[in-house]
Amino acid sequence: MRGRVISVADGDTLTVFTQQGERQRIRLYGIDAPESRQAGGEAATAFARSLALFAEVELKVIDKDRYGRVVALVTLPDGRILNEELIRNGHAWVYDTYCRLPLCVKWRALEKEARVSKKGLWAEKKPMPPWTWRRRNK
Repeated sequence: MRGRVISVADGDTLTVFTQQGERQRIRLYGIDAPESRQAGGEAATAFARSLALFAEVELKVIDKDRYGRVVALVTLPDGRILNEELIRNGHAWVYDTYCRLPLCVKWRALEKEARVSKKGLWAEKKPMPPWTWRRRNK
């Protein structure tokens, strides 16, 4: 599936206007970025917007989530995978609960490199994972 990114809600959720003329909410596969109101959330959203907003992207659909969003790998015009770039630059965790494809092994190594380099959210002493933040802020 191909389309143009028309909005970025947060670091791991965007809306794509597909070539079929449909609006699709997309949840980035295998990652979890800080929530918008969470520490690191604004930076993750801004980073995703800087790479993807208004870009023509290719979607490799993996699944649908319980909210009806398409769960996908999002390939940018230059061939980079948005999901992976968020991890590489320290704006998301690998979401181990759901990241099951072979590429997740590489992503775990990229997350470790970002941690060691103190990139993005890893500049904080103990960044709170989004799943913990969501549980505490229900």
